[in-house]
Amino acid sequence: MMVELEGKSKEANVTEQIVSKEAAEAQKKKDEVNEMRDSCQAELDQALPILEQAQKAVQSIDKAAINEMKALKTPPNLVQIVMCAVNLLFGEKEDWPTAQKLLGRMTFIQDLLDFDVTTVQERRLQKLKQTYLSNPDFTKEKILNVSQAATTLLVWVVATEKFAQVKKVVGPKEKALKEAEASLKKVEQELSVKMGQLKEVQDMVNELKRNLQTSINKSEMLRQQQQTAEIQLVRAEKLVSGLASEAERWKVNAALLEEDLRNLVGNIILAAGSIAYLGPFTYNYRSEIIAKWINNCKELSIPVSDNFTLQRILAEEVTIREWQEAGLPADNLSIDNGIFVFNCRRWPLIIDPQGQANKWIKALGKETNLQITKLSESNFLKTLENSIRFGQQVLMENVEEELDPSLEPILQKQIFKKGAQYLLRLGDQDIPYNNEFKLYFTTKLPNPHYIPEISIKTTIINFTVTPQGLEDQLLVEVVRQERIDLEEKRVNLILQISQDKRQLQELEDKILKLISEAQGRILEEEDLITTLDASKITSDTVNQRMAQSKITAEEINQAREQYRIIARRGSVIYFVIADLALIDPMYQYSLEFFIKLFKKRLEVAPNPPSLEERLAVLIDDITKAFYINICRGLFEKDKLLFSFLIASKIQLQAQYIHAREWNIFLRGGTGTVPNEEHPSFLNEKSWKNCMMISKQSHVFAQLPMSLKDSNDEQLWREVMDVQDPWKCDLPLVFRSLDPFQKLLLFKTLRDEKLVILIKNYVSDTLTSFFIEPPVFNLKGAFQDSSCTTPIIFVLSPGADPITYLLNLAKDMEMETKLKIISLGQGQGNIAKELIKTGRRTGDWVCLQNCHLAITWMPELERIQELQVEADTDANYRLWLTSMPTDKFPVPVLQSGIKLTNEPPKGLKANMMRTYNDLSGYDSCTKQDEYKKLLFSLAFFHAVILERRKFGPIGWNIPYEWMNSDFETCQLQLKMYLDEQPEVPYQTLNYIISEINYGGRVTDDKDVRLITDLLKQYFCPAVLNDSNYIFSSSGVYHPPQIVDLQSVIQYISSLPLEDDPEVFGLHTNANITFQQKTVAEFMSTLLSVQPRMVAEKGVEETPDQIVFKVAKEILGKLPPLLVQKKEVAIESLAIFRSQEVDRFIKLVRVMRNSLELLQKAIQGLVVMSIELEKMFNSFLDAKVPENWENVAYPSLKPLGSWVTDLNQRLDFFKQWLENGTMKSYWLSAMFFPQGFMTATKQTYARKTKTPIDTLTFRTQVRPFYKDNIQDVPQDGVNIDGLYLQGCKWDVGTNQLEESDPLVLFQEMPVVWLEPVIASTQNQNSQKFYKCPLYKTSTRRGTLSTTGHSTNFVLYLELITGVEPAVWTRRGVALLCQLDD
Repeated sequence: MMVELEGKSKEANVTEQIVSKEAAEAQKKKDEVNEMRDSCQAELDQALPILEQAQKAVQSIDKAAINEMKALKTPPNLVQIVMCAVNLLFGEKEDWPTAQKLLGRMTFIQDLLDFDVTTVQERRLQKLKQTYLSNPDFTKEKILNVSQAATTLLVWVVATEKFAQVKKVVGPKEKALKEAEASLKKVEQELSVKMGQLKEVQDMVNELKRNLQTSINKSEMLRQQQQTAEIQLVRAEKLVSGLASEAERWKVNAALLEEDLRNLVGNIILAAGSIAYLGPFTYNYRSEIIAKWINNCKELSIPVSDNFTLQRILAEEVTIREWQEAGLPADNLSIDNGIFVFNCRRWPLIIDPQGQANKWIKALGKETNLQITKLSESNFLKTLENSIRFGQQVLMENVEEELDPSLEPILQKQIFKKGAQYLLRLGDQDIPYNNEFKLYFTTKLPNPHYIPEISIKTTIINFTVTPQGLEDQLLVEVVRQERIDLEEKRVNLILQISQDKRQLQELEDKILKLISEAQGRILEEEDLITTLDASKITSDTVNQRMAQSKITAEEINQAREQYRIIARRGSVIYFVIADLALIDPMYQYSLEFFIKLFKKRLEVAPNPPSLEERLAVLIDDITKAFYINICRGLFEKDKLLFSFLIASKIQLQAQYIHAREWNIFLRGGTGTVPNEEHPSFLNEKSWKNCMMISKQSHVFAQLPMSLKDSNDEQLWREVMDVQDPWKCDLPLVFRSLDPFQKLLLFKTLRDEKLVILIKNYVSDTLTSFFIEPPVFNLKGAFQDSSCTTPIIFVLSPGADPITYLLNLAKDMEMETKLKIISLGQGQGNIAKELIKTGRRTGDWVCLQNCHLAITWMPELERIQELQVEADTDANYRLWLTSMPTDKFPVPVLQSGIKLTNEPPKGLKANMMRTYNDLSGYDSCTKQDEYKKLLFSLAFFHAVILERRKFGPIGWNIPYEWMNSDFETCQLQLKMYLDEQPEVPYQTLNYIISEINYGGRVTDDKDVRLITDLLKQYFCPAVLNDSNYIFSSSGVYHPPQIVDLQSVIQYISSLPLEDDPEVFGLHTNANITFQQKTVAEFMSTLLSVQPRMVAEKGVEETPDQIVFKVAKEILGKLPPLLVQKKEVAIESLAIFRSQEVDRFIKLVRVMRNSLELLQKAIQGLVVMSIELEKMFNSFLDAKVPENWENVAYPSLKPLGSWVTDLNQRLDFFKQWLENGTMKSYWLSAMFFPQGFMTATKQTYARKTKTPIDTLTFRTQVRPFYKDNIQDVPQDGVNIDGLYLQGCKWDVGTNQLEESDPLVLFQEMPVVWLEPVIASTQNQNSQKFYKCPLYKTSTRRGTLSTTGHSTNFVLYLELITGVEPAVWTRRGVALLCQLDD
């Protein structure tokens, strides 16, 4: 085949050479012909445009112009010449008649257009040229003036002549061209034959080549197949090896996937439910809900995973690791929250008081150009508009409890299609909607209340930091400071493991993708085999590295765990601090502030050599540092509470305090106890408390028995009688109690001593350092601040920190640069300008009374958020003063240093402050009188202020008297002494007690009190009697030497602790004060606690406890009272009927709500807001609000209240059954004022006396209700009253001083006898008009009936001393006690 191919190839080459030569000659000839054709055409192309132009001109000739020219008998000479030339070209006679005939032709114009120039004889052309064209008048310009048509014909003649000349030259060339083309055609025909022959030879050669190539290709294919087989054999080995390394992992994954496929429906239901509903809840509650859902799914035969977690169903491990690298805390709550954020269909609204979610979203959004805005910014809608248009993400920070209405279309995703584009209407314009747009809301509010309209349009996610999450974060900070090598190693290890896992995941995804996309035989996929081979190598390397990493991680964690105790203490303290915001809205501290201070203490704390010592030092230093820094921003009443919270939370976290005992301490015992006789040394309240805690805590199970045991009686009596009960020995069975159990025991027995007991507890569990609050230190706070840190004075009534600020400015040489402005209407812009200038010049700017500029507070927040430290002078400081308000911007509070400065406590401190601030001491003309009465005024001022601490026994209403009241009285005292010859005591008493100070007094009983108080300080004896004293002890008296220094020295000698007698009160008032303080302390403590602390191993859950209490109360409710129809109209019967109706309504509400609550706990009905409040009240042993709304006023706890209710119902049952009672239990009535009116009305009808002239004469009987023998003819006997502030002596039948430690005394039966007011008490006895109140709070409001909601009436009681004594004692009668 090769030989044949060579022969044929030679033959083809020879033929090809011959044909090529002939083809070259033919081509040469063809080129000559083309050149000749091009020459002819070029010459014709020069003349043709002229001819074409002439023809166009001819076409434009108007027929009318031709006819007009034809009609001329004697045409102009030039026209005749032109027409003769035309005649010549047409071969006609050259005269005008002939021309007229030619013009008369119908086809004249067309003849001109179709004129063939080749038909014109040469002689005519010569004549045309000589006769006409050479004529100087035969031009276009000259003839144009004569005739347009003639001009056009002239142009045609000239063009025709030119074309004829060209044609004459080109004609011979065209002839030669035709001959050359004929010759070329012949040559090409011969060449075509030769080319055909050549093609036959070439086709034969090509066929031979194809056959040869086919053989070669077959050979090559066999060789390639051999190579492919060898390669595939190697690949098969790699495939088997590579898949073998993945087999185990894929086997496990396949099993998981099969299980997930089976449980797909249930898992997705749980995942969807979690995203839709669980966002606002804590992690523990989420876990409880999911556990219940899993059980429900199983009950409904819906397949679901037993170990369901959102992380496994909706997230990849690699993704979670990336989130954590961006700042997401590693605890489960935060990871679930991250899943919520990226899987919810509604825009996420994140509750983020610590700002962790905010930082995380910002870190994730760095690469996607995240837009950050706030509702307080004026251009937030523009930011949203641009982001929606271009598909950007938007973070809207610091939203409040309300969202701007303009966000409605975005929240509801009101997207519509117009044409091919999706749009969203924002404001008044339609914006193109990009599906890449995302919106995040974050709020710093710790416990916001969002209305349902917001809740259903957003996905609320609770990102509040968890104790475990914070502990892990703080551990990082501790180890980074203490063992930076460990932390760096740990971080690198985490990153390495993350990268390894990511790489393994990517390889697995790629392998599975390549396998799924493989076409045909898998061994032919080289990329797949290469990836598998690389996967095996990488997988082996990664697995080895991860195995080693686990060992290393364990070693690192063991080393790190040694420092966890520090992080745990920090976490405990932070959550105590965070709870403070529930007490007062100004107690706001950010996590950023906390971590900053935590790190600072790690840096500056002493560093002893051993690890154990270092840990002890750090725990002590961190605890003390936070106590100092937080205490300076707390009011005095909350500082001990803060210390106790730290101590108790540390003990709870360490499980030194049992959760059940903690709940008992907070809420007391729940439920009711049977009425049993109690030991004589115990009051009924303490005995009931002992009974309840004995049922709820096994530690105190033997307490009631021990209290009744005669062998232990003496020890218990001592506990109840001494001032320091904690120092007493306890019965043997209780000597092993731990510190908190002892605290609980003493609280149960002697609750008035709780504050001192708590101080002892804090001192024992921490140190005495934590019961000694730091003093006010403005300079220290200034040193801790920076130019971007505001310093906030949290005000209290009577406190003014500006003096301290002025002194500091003077010390720091900033007096001239201190700018002070009081905020109010129209001051916002001025304040803004001061801040702007201050940042530039380094001024101090003080904005006073921020609470009066609530509407400007968002602007202050915006100003602070936009501040840049680099653009602010280092000396600049912003000082703010504000009363506590929940409208103060939270970000400003959290970023600032807070300080409190309260008025001095105690009579001595009050008077010292008054005298330190005095001016014009020597300015009065009556020096001695002025100075002594001024001292009396200062003493009076201090007394009325300090009486407030005793609660209702001090003042019915705690009035906020100010220094300005004292200063006004001081000026008036000086004025009257200067202007009057004698001291006008009566005038001064009236002006001071009833106008200046009394102007703030709204309760008439308080008016009486303030008047009686002042009388003992503004009287002639103050000036005239050198032995005059202000108190029975003689410690307090007017100074005899009245120069300023001597008076201040005398004030300095006064006791620090004030005896109640100086205020006109009995010594027992101290117990009242202690009880009031304890009640406020416990109320505040309870306000910062969760609903109930859970305890492992405890049988009863909160649901079970409440269900049990509800069932117990329901079982004790008696049947509804049944009224008989009254025949006669009798006033007391009508009153009784009204009262019974009220009780029937109350019992019905109680029964219905108790039944509903039980059903709600069982899940049979929805737990409404009202039922939930009722549930919480039962846990706190309080009367529910829905009962209080239809019940009588009462301050009793739930158990006592229920017992009291049953007693009231029993009283009315007896009244209904027996008719007229020997004595009426006044306390049992809703509206005792109505009972008084009914009694008067009965007497008025009986005696025909006008009711408005009647009053009651009070006669206290020498017996109690059980000993009543007869019923008075007129009036009624009443019982059930309690006397506070003194006692009633049955023997002397008058008021006497209280017995020690006895705060209340039950009154004997009182006979209220209606008499005409003018005849009442006309004997010489002294009477004290004793007010009667329904409850111990005393204060009330004026109701629509014209009666006070608390005050009932005055009872005139016989007294052996001046009635003013009992007024100052705060003596009053109460219908009921609080226990």
